[in-house]
Amino acid sequence: MKENRNMPTGFFYAPEKGGVDFLLQTGTGDIIPVEVGIGKKDEGQIKKAITRYQSEHGVIISDEEKITMENGIVRIPITDFAFV
Repeated sequence: MKENRNMPTGFFYAPEKGGVDFLLQTGTGDIIPVEVGIGKKDEGQIKKAITRYQSEHGVIISDEEKITMENGIVRIPITDFAFV
């Protein structure tokens, strides 16, 4: 716990052009890429970001019907996300 105490946490904008919308950083230093959009989002950007940041998973928030997780990608309906 001592090593993790001063780690920055929060959300940040991804620096690369054409990347995901933003990045979440946990207290342990893990990066979670997040892509947000209207309509069905394909997995291209999020898969690249998962690889780039060596993340265990990524999040897509879009016009989904239900919350799902498949191949390390969590899909969240934008209407459900609004209540978080």
